[in-house]
Amino acid sequence: MKRKKTSIRILLFCAFCICFAGAPSFCAEKTASSFFDEGLSAQNDENWYAASQHFLEAVQTNPVYADAWFHLAQCSYQLGEFELVLTQLDEAEKYAKDDTALQNLRGMTYIALGKFSEARTIFEHILKKMPNNVDARFGLAELDLFDGRISGAEKQYGEALKRQNENRKALLSLAVVSAQLGKAENARHYISQAIGYYSGEAEVHYLAAVVSAMQGNLTGAEKQCRVAVELNGNYDRAYELLSKVRFAQNEYEEVISICDFRIARDRNRGSAWYLKGAAEKELGRTAQAVNTWSSGLSVVPDDEIMRAALEVEVNKSVPLEDSRRTEWAQYHIQQARECTRRYDKTGALYEYQRALKIEPSNEEARLAYADMLELNGMHELYLEQLLFIRQTRDSADVQDENRNVSRREVQMNDTIEAYDNLLQDSLSHKWNVQPFYLDKTRWNIGIYYVPSAVNQIHIQNNTVAAEFASDIFTGIASASVLAHPEQVEGFGDAYQKARTRGMDYFVILSLDEGSRDVTLSYTMYSGRTGNKITQNDLYGTANARYASVFRRFRQEILEHLPVRAKIIGREGKTLLADIGRSENCTEGAVFDVVRKNAVQTSSTGGGVSYKDDDILGSFTVTVAGEEISEGLLEYRGFYDRVNVGDELVLIKMPVRDEDNALLPGETMQGSPAVDTAPLADANGESVSRKKMSLTAEDLGIRRTPSFIDLIRSIY
Repeated sequence: MKRKKTSIRILLFCAFCICFAGAPSFCAEKTASSFFDEGLSAQNDENWYAASQHFLEAVQTNPVYADAWFHLAQCSYQLGEFELVLTQLDEAEKYAKDDTALQNLRGMTYIALGKFSEARTIFEHILKKMPNNVDARFGLAELDLFDGRISGAEKQYGEALKRQNENRKALLSLAVVSAQLGKAENARHYISQAIGYYSGEAEVHYLAAVVSAMQGNLTGAEKQCRVAVELNGNYDRAYELLSKVRFAQNEYEEVISICDFRIARDRNRGSAWYLKGAAEKELGRTAQAVNTWSSGLSVVPDDEIMRAALEVEVNKSVPLEDSRRTEWAQYHIQQARECTRRYDKTGALYEYQRALKIEPSNEEARLAYADMLELNGMHELYLEQLLFIRQTRDSADVQDENRNVSRREVQMNDTIEAYDNLLQDSLSHKWNVQPFYLDKTRWNIGIYYVPSAVNQIHIQNNTVAAEFASDIFTGIASASVLAHPEQVEGFGDAYQKARTRGMDYFVILSLDEGSRDVTLSYTMYSGRTGNKITQNDLYGTANARYASVFRRFRQEILEHLPVRAKIIGREGKTLLADIGRSENCTEGAVFDVVRKNAVQTSSTGGGVSYKDDDILGSFTVTVAGEEISEGLLEYRGFYDRVNVGDELVLIKMPVRDEDNALLPGETMQGSPAVDTAPLADANGESVSRKKMSLTAEDLGIRRTPSFIDLIRSIY
C-alpha cells in the first residue's frame, strides 16, 4: 500500500513538470537593465557593496554594457580599490570611446594613486576640447588641494559653479573649502544654496552639519545630522558625526546609545568602539572604557589611536596583575618581531619597551629587550634585566612550591653568575654606587594641546596625542625627560602654565588625520621666556604611521635638549658623573662644570645659559660606563670650588677620526641601547649623528589634509 502511494506521488510530480515546462515563467529572469537600475538605487543610498554586486550582475548578463562598467568603477572608487577602477574603466572604454565621464574618473583615480602629472594631463586635455566640463575642473581643484593651493581650488570650484549654477558637487565643495579658509559667510551661502536645491538628499544635510561643526556651531551641526538620518536611516556617516557632536556637547549617555546602535548594525565600525570608550571614560567608567577599547581592537587591531588611548588608560588604572595585560603586550611583541624581520633594530627596541610598559613581567619581551642590550654592549643593563626576570620567577615559585626548575632557568642562573663576576671591575663596584637607583631626571617639559575639532576621524585625538607623546619619553631603564600633558586654550595659557609649573620647555601639538595618513604638528618653546625654539610637521603614512611620527617627534625634541649630568663622587681631580653610554656619553666628551642650580634655559633660543663666574672648570670623560662615567677635572682659577652636586653641561663630543670608529652614543650594532636621552650640546645643537629611517617626505609622498578626504567623498 505504501509503495502504491509513493508511485502516485511521483506520477503527479511528473505531470506537474510536463504541464508547466512550456508555460511562461511566473518569475521572469532579470535583465541587465533591471540589475543596473537596482545598482543605481543602492548607489544613491551610498551602499557601495550592494551597488557593486548589482552592477557586476549587469555586466555578467551583458558584458558590453558600458554604463554598468562605468558605475561599477565609481563604486570601486568609493571603496578605495583604485587599481580595480582602472581595469573596469578599460572595459567601459571598449564600448564607449572618448567618453569624458570615463576620462574624468580615470583622472580622479590617478590622483588617488598619486599620479598627479598623468591626472593633470587628462583634465587639461578635456578642458581644451570642452572648456565647460565641470568634472575636469573638479579634478584640477583636487590637484590644487594636494599642492596646498586651497585658494586655487576655490577658484576652480567657482568656475565650475559659473557654468552650472546649481551643480551639487560645486556648491558642497565650495562650502567645505570656504569653511577651511575661514570664510564663514561664504560657506553659509553655498551650503544654503545646496540645501535649497537638494533639500531631500541626506548627503547635503550631512555636509551642512560638517560645515557647521567646522565653524563651531554644534547646535546647527546636530540639527543637520538629525535631518540626514531621518532622510536616510542607513546613513552611517551622519550617525557617526551626530555622536561626535553630542560628545562635544557633553551628552555622553546619548553618545554611548548611538555607538551601540552603530555597533549592532556592524561590529567592524572601529570609530563607534573608540567613541563609546571615550564617552565612558568621560563619565568616569574607566573599567568599561578599557573593555570597550579592548573589544574594538579585537575587531580593528590596526587602529593606532584607539590602541594609544587604551594603553595610556591601562597604565593609569589597570592593576599590574590583570591577565589582560598579556594580550595587550602581545601586539607589540608581534610588531617587534616584524621590525626585526625588516632589520629595523630601533623599531624593535621601541616595540619591546611598549610591551614591557604594559606588562613588566612579560618574560618574552624582557628577554628580547635584554638580548638587545647585550648585543649593544650594555652588560650591566643586561644583567639588571636578567635579575628582574629571576626575581619575578622567584615570586611565582612561592605560590607554586612543586614547580620544577627548567633547563632554561638553570642556564639563566649560570649567565647571571658569570656576568656578576665579569662586572666586578665596573665603575659601580669601584665607586660603590648603585647606578640604577640614581635620579636622572634632566628636563621637565609641558606637552600642551588645544581640543581637536569634531570632524576629525577620532574625536579627542589631540588629547590622546599629548598623553601618548608624554608617555613615550619614559623608557624602561631610566627617564631623562619628564613630560606633562595638559589642555590649554592657546599659546598664552600654555606659557603661563609652563612658567607657573616650572617647566624647562613646553610643546604645543596638534594631530591631523586622514583615512590613510597622519600629520603631527608641533612647536617647541622655552618655558622661561616663551621664545620659539623649533617647529615641524611630521607626516606619516602606511602601516604603523602613528608610532612612526611620534618616534620622530621624540627624536627631534631630544635633539634640542642639552645633555646634562651631576657630579656624584670625587677623588682628587677624578670625578664621577651620573651619565654614561646609555645617555650617549663616550670617552673624550667635554663638559663645563657649573655651580649647582646655576644652569637655566637660554633667553634667546635653544640651549642653556649660565654666568661666566659660575663655570668652575671642565670635565673630560676618560672612562664611560653604562650609567656612570669617570673623568678628569681641570678647575678654573686658583681655587678649587668644585663640589659633589655641581652640574655638568656638554660642550663638545669627540670627533670620529677613523672610518671604523663608533659615533657618540652608537653601539657595535649601529642602534642606540636607550632612545630617551637628550642629544644636544650647551648651545642646543644636536650631537647625534643617528639618522632616522626613510620618511614619507624622503620618498616624495605628499601630505593629504583631512578635509580633502571629505571633498573627495562628494559624488
